Amino acid sequence: MPKGLNENVAGQENTERSKKKEEKEEHFYSCFHIREDKRNILYTDKMEFHVMELPKLPRELKEDSSAIELWGKFISAERKEDFEMVVGKNIYIDNAYRHLQFISQDEEKRMEYEAREKAIRDYNQGMFEAEQRGVNKGLEQGRAEGRTEGLRIFIIDQVEDNIPKEKTIEKLKKRFALSQVQAEQAYKEYANQ
Repeated sequence: MPKGLNENVAGQENTERSKKKEEKEEHFYSCFHIREDKRNILYTDKMEFHVMELPKLPRELKEDSSAIELWGKFISAERKEDFEMVVGKNIYIDNAYRHLQFISQDEEKRMEYEAREKAIRDYNQGMFEAEQRGVNKGLEQGRAEGRTEGLRIFIIDQVEDNIPKEKTIEKLKKRFALSQVQAEQAYKEYANQ
């Protein structure tokens, strides 16, 4: 298999670890991290690969079974009894089971469920986009207000320093990219403050 490509199918032993004959313990769950080969430095703590080898999963659950074991049993369940064995032992599995029951009902119910899920995703996306538009509009307004305040302060400083009106208007045109008319209007509005 080429580097960068990994294929894991539930029920298949596909990892390098599972190929080692000397390893006696039967672990069904592994968590892998990306590390630098020579210095053994962890690349990031934000990325992990969780692998469950379902054939190695214990046949019977104990009272103190871990959440990983419960999820493994849930994922590998094929009959209603298998699902019900783990339901009630983990709130997240209970929620997943309710969703699974609902969407596995008749086709019409499944289509309704999918339409509802799509509507929720569309609503969330719409809200996100509206928020982004609001942020962008706020930034535009802030820039416009900042520019206006900058013009006002610049003109007041020029007047206080007794810089002639014509020279101030030329600077306004150059520094603020204003037309002659815009520069004269700005000067008229702020020079007497």
